[in-house]
Amino acid sequence: MDVKKQIPKSILDYKLLSRMAYARDASMYRLMPKGVAFPKSKKEVKDILSFSRSTKTPITFRAGGTSLSGQSITDGILVEILHNWSSFEILNNGSQIKMQPGVSGGLINRVLKPYGKKIGPDPASINTARIGGIVSNNSSGMVCGTEYNSYHTIKDLSFILANGNEYSTKKKEDRERFFLNELALANGLMKIRSQILDSSFIQRKIRSKYRIKNTIGYSMNSFLDFDNPLDIFAHLLVGAEGTLAFISEIIMNTIPSPSNKGTGLILFKSMKAAANTVPYLKSLMPSSIEFLDDQSLRTAKHVKNPPYNPSKVYDGCTGLLVEFENEKPLEISKMMKELRLFSDKEAEIQRINLVTDESERNTIWKIRKGLYPTLGALRNSGTTVITEDIALDLENIAEAVSGLKQIFKKRKYNDGVIFGHAKDGNLHFLTSIDLNSSSGIKNYEGMMNDLSEMTLGRFNGSLKAEHGTGRNMAPFVESEWGGEIYELMWKIKTLSDPNNILNKDVLLSRDKKLHLKNLKPLPSVHDEVDMCVECGYCEKICPSSGLTLTPRQRIAVLREMKVMNIKNELTDFDYLWDKTCATDGLCAEECPVNINVGNMVKSFRGLEKEDNRFVKFLGNNFHFTLSIVKCFIFFGNFLSNLIGKKNFRSLTQKLNFIFFREFPVWPKNGIMNVSSFNLPTIKRSEAEYILFPSCSNRIIPGNRNGESSSSLLSKISTRAGIKIKSIDNFKDTCCGMAFESRGYRDTSEKLRERLIKLMEHESQNGKLPIIVDLSPCTKFIKDGDTGNLEIIDSVTFLNSIKEKLNISKIKKTVYVHPVCSSQKMGQEDELIELANFCSEKTVTAVEKSCCGMGGDKGLRVPELPANSINNLKIGNNVDFGVSSSRTCEIGLMDTSSLDFVSIEELVATSILKSS
Repeated sequence: MDVKKQIPKSILDYKLLSRMAYARDASMYRLMPKGVAFPKSKKEVKDILSFSRSTKTPITFRAGGTSLSGQSITDGILVEILHNWSSFEILNNGSQIKMQPGVSGGLINRVLKPYGKKIGPDPASINTARIGGIVSNNSSGMVCGTEYNSYHTIKDLSFILANGNEYSTKKKEDRERFFLNELALANGLMKIRSQILDSSFIQRKIRSKYRIKNTIGYSMNSFLDFDNPLDIFAHLLVGAEGTLAFISEIIMNTIPSPSNKGTGLILFKSMKAAANTVPYLKSLMPSSIEFLDDQSLRTAKHVKNPPYNPSKVYDGCTGLLVEFENEKPLEISKMMKELRLFSDKEAEIQRINLVTDESERNTIWKIRKGLYPTLGALRNSGTTVITEDIALDLENIAEAVSGLKQIFKKRKYNDGVIFGHAKDGNLHFLTSIDLNSSSGIKNYEGMMNDLSEMTLGRFNGSLKAEHGTGRNMAPFVESEWGGEIYELMWKIKTLSDPNNILNKDVLLSRDKKLHLKNLKPLPSVHDEVDMCVECGYCEKICPSSGLTLTPRQRIAVLREMKVMNIKNELTDFDYLWDKTCATDGLCAEECPVNINVGNMVKSFRGLEKEDNRFVKFLGNNFHFTLSIVKCFIFFGNFLSNLIGKKNFRSLTQKLNFIFFREFPVWPKNGIMNVSSFNLPTIKRSEAEYILFPSCSNRIIPGNRNGESSSSLLSKISTRAGIKIKSIDNFKDTCCGMAFESRGYRDTSEKLRERLIKLMEHESQNGKLPIIVDLSPCTKFIKDGDTGNLEIIDSVTFLNSIKEKLNISKIKKTVYVHPVCSSQKMGQEDELIELANFCSEKTVTAVEKSCCGMGGDKGLRVPELPANSINNLKIGNNVDFGVSSSRTCEIGLMDTSSLDFVSIEELVATSILKSS
């Protein structure tokens, strides 16, 4: 089979490196696809389906790839429906929302927040998981229970069958058209419904199975809930894991999102005491009750300012996270008081934290939501992590926890961890298993059998509460449902997908050993990333996502290279893996265990390079280095004016290609030289602050008048009556970040040490605070040893003096872009606050983002910031933008065609307006 000849090259990537990148998802399985397709339209999806039918090649649709049970991998064609399928529309004042499958659940909740609404399902991975996967897995989560899961909140679905025909439940005419055009499917569904209605046993079985959370097999309750074949089939698609059709559009009913919340974290002395308390806590009508065992609680060491000391969590200590939601603050206070009174008289409670502040609540929830990747990172070296989730009646929860512990002991899984949604009787567990030997696989098989016998035999529970069936539970569907209903499920599959091309062997499989095959190896490749379990949490914030590779995929490629013993045989490896990585490290902010893929990439650069004489010369003569850069910019401006901006940009693009992307591409709007760098002469004895002007701001002005950010900062300080003094001889200093990002660590460290010594001298060994006028430099300096020095960013400084400036808000709409370094320092809100103080209206990205510039990286690889900034969707109703890094602002201007100025310029302008 030649895939390349069957599917248009414009939508298919068959390179080995790309196939390696998509061979893995968040589960314990691995399959190498024959190709990866990126359709941009429903027509292209139909073309892929046509190819699949004609060649009997299986295809799998994949959005976020956060599946924990192997639903989003294949050895056929992997069809990614993420980046070109992420539009949405709010309907009926927020009562419904229309979405394509690639939009993230977290984004949807953020845009619905002003309407006081949210979507029902709330999986822990909601910020990364996409609506297509959320619906296809019938996701629920921590709050929604079964009442507000995907199945019960779907209003309408649009889908494309395996035969290429398209239908939508929102179109009345499609009900008749579906029956006429899909006669075999429609009649087959009605026959199955009649068979179910004729059997009281089957009806009882189905209703019994859905009394608790259950996502194993198809949603058989659709035959009891609906009587029209199109409605039945549409609800069968919920939880079908892409095995019946491609869902192209989803309209979901939203649910209220109360503005007031109160969260309690109760630590019990024993697991039994915590489990026995769940029924009482449920009687208080909380929105959620989360169960965390001792190992889960210890993962708080990866969280900033945890609500308890994770190093002092002893064996057996168990936490219950309880949250209340209500529009009335008094009701929240009442519940918080109830919990406090309960804890005061309960001897088994060791500690209780009750909070209503959003940031404190988020800290507690971050511990819970990051458990899978965090605990997976603690696995034994060379082992694979497995996670499962079962559901049972609430009264059995304590016994079930004890049963799981016994299974762990029997199978010698000493690191087994239990957590989950206690209010719904939904328990998750996680453990590391050895799959590198036949005995290890045999032991895993025994554990799965033990789990099945306990859950189904002792508790009449469900083997999959919310993670979907997937590959690891497909062999157990018959055990869960019994032979008669199991065969009805096979009829559904055969009727809708007679060629068995849609996600083969997922959800249903005749192979009873399927869960023991195609297991994913996790070889060690680099200390920075070896903890990664490939959950994908990092991907949504990566500027190269949708262009080349994501952080998860960079790790996956390294692992695949080691598994396949490949070194230098991958096409475009340097470009895809290295050159398009911004190395900003923002991925670490999204990763529950703070894995910084940017650091890994930079370390590989360091292995390949030495600080040669030329690099050392540039570092030792930094004033000369900046002079070279200035001359280059002067010359570039001259040529740009001489031959035209477009022609000069085209010339630099050709040079960029010739010099392997080391030569910068000239921005569309050019680069202005600093024409004014006026800093007042102030004696050290009179200074209140010391200023370090960054090298970027010594070259690139902060406004169209050619003034540097430092000059503007000095003017502002004077107006506030504050004296700031610049570092003497700053023109020959640099923090070293530019060298470090290219792998020249020795030169970087020497420059940094030289700067720190100057700072110590100027600040009288830390007596005076030091202002840095570029956020990336602020972050880089603070990341190292600064001794007694107090390093503050210019944004922080301006915020601290803004009340002294007699600001008059400018009557314009300003787009605010907090740069990566501000986000990593936890100071992104400071920039937004300052911009709000100076302008009547501000807007910013709905989600955290990186512009992709990475210093001057975006000049050498301009498609990187173009890819990232296009995803920001800045909009047209904005007058100009502000940021706290001029290099970022160049990229933002180049792609958005919006003028950007420094935050210092915005503040200075608002002061001038008031004078």
